Amino acid sequence: MTEITIKLEGPDLASRKTAAIERHKVLGHIAAGNKVTVDLSNVVSLSYSYADELIGVLAAVKGWEWLIKNVQLKDANEHVLRVIAEAINRRLKETGQPVKRSA
Repeated sequence: MTEITIKLEGPDLASRKTAAIERHKVLGHIAAGNKVTVDLSNVVSLSYSYADELIGVLAAVKGWEWLIKNVQLKDANEHVLRVIAEAINRRLKETGQPVKRSA
């Protein structure tokens, strides 16, 4: 298993369409047997819709356990992490999946 890094270019990300493209890249790398790190070091802010389309959809379709096993977030600021967490939480609740909290 190879670790692939996808570096998102900021500083502000807001397009659901662009997030969908990035999500498909993530899925492609994972389908090829790789683990993906999403580098958010250049991102100052992202919209809820971007976070939902990139990470929330993965949580809804693949589940929390799959997400934490295959996707790592790197160098995200507090705002970015909060928005991503809200998107994941909402999607898991919508799909009836248990919301897990890490220790």
